[in-house]
Amino acid sequence: MKNWYGCIGFVSLLGVWGLIGSEPLFLSFFAFVLFFEYFWVTPDEMFVDTIKRCASWAFFANLFITTAATFALSYFKMSSNPLAAGTALGFGISIAIFAFSTFALEIKERVNTKND
Repeated sequence: MKNWYGCIGFVSLLGVWGLIGSEPLFLSFFAFVLFFEYFWVTPDEMFVDTIKRCASWAFFANLFITTAATFALSYFKMSSNPLAAGTALGFGISIAIFAFSTFALEIKERVNTKND
C-alpha cells in the first residue's frame, strides 16, 4: 500500500447501514467512496500538504461551528441536548468541508499539471 489516505474511503461503509436500516441520513456517507482512489496515488509533498491543509480547515471549522451551534441552541432553547446537536452539526459540516476542499484542490492541481 502506497499510503493510508485511501482508508478514509471505508467510512463509506456507513452508507450501507443507511440502505439496510432505512436510515436516509447515513446515505450521505457514500460520498467517501471517492477516497478509495488515494490508495493508488503516489504521496508526494504537494499531496500530503493538500490533505493537511484541508484537514486543518475542517478541524477549525468543526471547532467554530460546534461552539457557535451549541451556544445558539442552548441560548434559544431549541434542543433538549444542545451539546449533542451542536457536535453533530459541527461534525457534519466539517466532513463536508474536508471532502469538498480536497476535491477542489485536487481538481486545481490536475488542471495545473496539464498546463505544465
